Amino acid sequence: MFQKRSVYHRIQKFWTDSVRFHGRSCSILALGVRVCDTALRKLCLSAPEPERLVCVSEYVGCCTDAIQICLHCTAGKKHLLYYKTGRLIFTIYDLVSGGSVRICTRPEISDTLRARDPKEILSLPEDTLFYFEEALPLTERTLNRVRRACDAPSEGVPYRDSGVQDSPDQFRKFDLSDNGACKTVRRRK
Repeated sequence: MFQKRSVYHRIQKFWTDSVRFHGRSCSILALGVRVCDTALRKLCLSAPEPERLVCVSEYVGCCTDAIQICLHCTAGKKHLLYYKTGRLIFTIYDLVSGGSVRICTRPEISDTLRARDPKEILSLPEDTLFYFEEALPLTERTLNRVRRACDAPSEGVPYRDSGVQDSPDQFRKFDLSDNGACKTVRRRK
């Protein structure tokens, strides 16, 4: 009974934080919250720690907002990676313990997800929402990119103080006239 209550409170907290970050509630965001809760439970973690988890998402959408907020996996740190297949499948890796879980949304849920109420997704049993597959390990190349995400030098990017100073002519078409009205730009045919 106690464990169910704490899981319920974690899902509610994840949901509140995700809606605040995302801007509105939707069923795909609710699925992302459930993915986060399931991943933490399967990896035996009570709470996510920054830079501990890596998520490979095969779907680009609202659910990844929940993953960023709830699992601390962000694209900027290269802890949220996309493998765009369009399927609602998420693989979460624990860099500390070496554990992983591949969470796959059941086809009957995927097909009707947009029409469902977010509260229904948040309350459905886990085995109704997901099935699990074996997660392939991260490649050494991917692990190296994850490990050096923040402290890596910006190779190949020239140092510039301001792009506008380099070529101001290309920005003149966006200038406003003195009276505040936009200039119209005519394109050649």
